[in-house]
Amino acid sequence: MSPEEMAGMLAELERVRELTLDLIDRATPQLQPPPPDEADGTARATFDLLLGARRAVLGNPAAARKIHDLLVAEGRRYADTPRGARLRDGLIASESVENLRRVWEMVSLNVLGGPASPSGTPDAWADLLVDALVGHGLDDSTLARLRPEGFA
Repeated sequence: MSPEEMAGMLAELERVRELTLDLIDRATPQLQPPPPDEADGTARATFDLLLGARRAVLGNPAAARKIHDLLVAEGRRYADTPRGARLRDGLIASESVENLRRVWEMVSLNVLGGPASPSGTPDAWADLLVDALVGHGLDDSTLARLRPEGFA
């Protein structure tokens, strides 16, 4: 494969990824809610940051999962040290840590959890895409347009 062909394939993959994100955005508008009416300044910036993080996780779940797994593994290694164990023990009952967990769940929709091959997309992400397709009007007429002539 030539470098030009490789660049063309990467561009096409990016186009398909963007189309997938657009489909998810349209089929599940609740994933891209409008900012609160009173949001301005820091509150608006925080809201935009969280929506951007959600789009990044949904837009590249395999990479997001690798980063997530890397951070979790590093946290566990640190917790195995005396200093890390003291920090972990101090944070276990922390309300702030519980709030961060809730933020992460709302941003990621927990699509990084569950089984997946090391280089694959998490099953929860595929489930989200299926829900968007099946739950919002994918019908035989749409599929018929995709079927090549003469293909049963």
